[in-house]
Amino acid sequence: MSPWYYWLCGFFLLQATEALGVFDRLLYGEWIGKPGDKFTQGLNILMIVTSLLLVARAYRRLKPIRAGVILSSFGGAFLTTSTFWSIDPPTTTREAILYGILLLGSIGVAANLEARQLMQLLTYICLFAAAASVVLLIIYPAAATVAQSDSIEFRGIFSQKNFLGEVMVVGVLASLHLLRSGERNRLRHFSILLVLTCVALASKSATSCLTIFCFFSAHVLIALFRRGGVARLLSGVGVILLFPIVVVAAVFPDTFLEMLGKDPTLTGRTELWTYVLADIAQRPLLGWGYSAFWSPNDPAAMEISDTLKWFVPQAHNGLLEMLLNVGAMGTAFFIFLWGRNIWLALQCMRTPATALAVTTLLSCFGIFIVGISETVLMDRGEPSTSVFYITGLMCERAVRVARKRDYASLRRSYPRGSPAPNNLLS
Repeated sequence: MSPWYYWLCGFFLLQATEALGVFDRLLYGEWIGKPGDKFTQGLNILMIVTSLLLVARAYRRLKPIRAGVILSSFGGAFLTTSTFWSIDPPTTTREAILYGILLLGSIGVAANLEARQLMQLLTYICLFAAAASVVLLIIYPAAATVAQSDSIEFRGIFSQKNFLGEVMVVGVLASLHLLRSGERNRLRHFSILLVLTCVALASKSATSCLTIFCFFSAHVLIALFRRGGVARLLSGVGVILLFPIVVVAAVFPDTFLEMLGKDPTLTGRTELWTYVLADIAQRPLLGWGYSAFWSPNDPAAMEISDTLKWFVPQAHNGLLEMLLNVGAMGTAFFIFLWGRNIWLALQCMRTPATALAVTTLLSCFGIFIVGISETVLMDRGEPSTSVFYITGLMCERAVRVARKRDYASLRRSYPRGSPAPNNLLS
């Protein structure tokens, strides 16, 4: 049997995707401005207990990731501090505490699990979410779909189709990691990839489908590059063929969006961004307070919804949402964390944990793509948020362990009193 902390990690990751929120909707219903209920409160209490137990168990394993722990804690503290200038202090306090619990649990998962165990858990959790979504569609279609003005959207057990698509993206990322790391039962992982991709396509979340396509492309190109010879040449050709897509996206954004099945205004989001920028300009340095701007208590947010004739729950852009929540200061810090993860992943490439390094890079790239039209890193319920922190901490641990191992090897090769290379202590 797996150890108890393995199951706790599984529950934490499952709750981090908000997959269990379907029971709340089935029991109590859903509406705009719905407050918390006993079921949600119970899950939050279990999340707190789980996070504390994971960190307590891994207390002596935190040394290799202490820098990441300090920086993550600082980010959580900054969100909590925004209560002092928030326009809705109760909401900011509550959401900041829950975000802090997510950070605490992410630290516990990163310290307790190896990368392979993490990716296995993520794969099976996302597969469970996909299967549960299909089952719910069959037995209770009204709960698994939501009617829009011109179509019916498949959202499964989640609150919206984009969220379902993002969970499938995380599952694909984890499954590809297992394939890169040489896991057995490759047929099983290919089957899981097929299921997750089909559910993502069924959700019709264009951003998620684009991200999955990029992940598959990167996986194929990396596999070809590793083979060497002609295969490596083919990987270079593949990069060259993908380059025009990037050019089209940068020079002709309208054409690129139409290719993805989206209208040039990103379904009204570019019009929304005009109003959001005006509100950001009112509080550019510190923002409106974490999770406070879109509160029903904020007249500015209600004014935007009334003007656009549809309820706006977020800025629908990762950068703009950060600026609204924590201003330029907080945004700069979270961008620094994102860049630090990329730097750690590049450092990790020099260690035996190359599969983890590639997965971390793809995770950061996926956050960039999703952040064009959705909130990233600010929403504790986004599946990519916990994965971002966990993989970054794991990369930091892999880099530090490798450096310590190299140093110990040099010390054995050059015992005390013998001439040593100049970079021994560097």
